[in-house]
Amino acid sequence: MKKINYIIILILIVLNSVLAYKIKSNTTEFRTIYSLLNKKLDKNKSAVIKFEHNFIREQKNENLQLDSNFELLDILGNKVFAKDILKKNSLVFRFSELNCGDCIDAEINALINNKDKIKKNVILISYYQNPRNLFVFYNEFQKKGLVNFEMYLSPAKGLGIPLDQQNIPYYFCVNSNLIMNNFFIPQKEKPKLSQVYLECTSKNFLN
Repeated sequence: MKKINYIIILILIVLNSVLAYKIKSNTTEFRTIYSLLNKKLDKNKSAVIKFEHNFIREQKNENLQLDSNFELLDILGNKVFAKDILKKNSLVFRFSELNCGDCIDAEINALINNKDKIKKNVILISYYQNPRNLFVFYNEFQKKGLVNFEMYLSPAKGLGIPLDQQNIPYYFCVNSNLIMNNFFIPQKEKPKLSQVYLECTSKNFLN
């Protein structure tokens, strides 16, 4: 009888150990899943907040007029004015060497990938501390396949609009009256947004 009781107690101890192990394992697994979900939720929250901030920044620049005498340099080093080069509906990609390098590269690639849809009136306005870099990067972009575009150097770090304060590359549309609208702040981790923006701009504004 004592032997049977001993066996029963031993079985109960084993079962209890197994149960405790499973509970511990499930708790660890639950904590892992919970941690992953929290990280994903935080990432989504950050993306939403970034989208909201970008939307507000874009809207603050809508329908501003670019100074007609805003000075630029062409690739030959000649001085030109905004009113001389923006005589029709154009898409402008504005960037500076002080911006995120990967962000600029992502948009150059986006423009290259959509070059068959945007065949005219694409203007790049850049800022380089060394003006010679304008010619260097103009040739580099052409070698990569970006051929249907004009490129100018802005001696000033900005265009005199609020968005310049953000130190980020951006797009906008501008008409012959130098009214700027349809601002777009691209995100390198979301290339689909840039693709849609370029497609819609080409279809609805440039054509």
